[in-house]
Amino acid sequence: MAIIRKHDESNDEKLTLEINNGDYKALKAAREKFGLADEEAVLRYALAVLTQSVSDTIYIEDGTGARVGLQPSESLRKDK
Repeated sequence: MAIIRKHDESNDEKLTLEINNGDYKALKAAREKFGLADEEAVLRYALAVLTQSVSDTIYIEDGTGARVGLQPSESLRKDK
């Protein structure tokens, strides 16, 4: 999996990401699963879900119908 940040320090209004390998496959799979227009729509939808959450836990329904809470792994969290 690879998401590579290509940030221009002189512009804090723009962030460029290169997405390839497994992360790109996951992005395409999410697009297909949710019937979204393109990969940009997947990212917009994900951002909308994350920013609307009142905590750091998002609840989903798994394949058995059980409610499961998802949180970012420690490796994704900002160092304190």
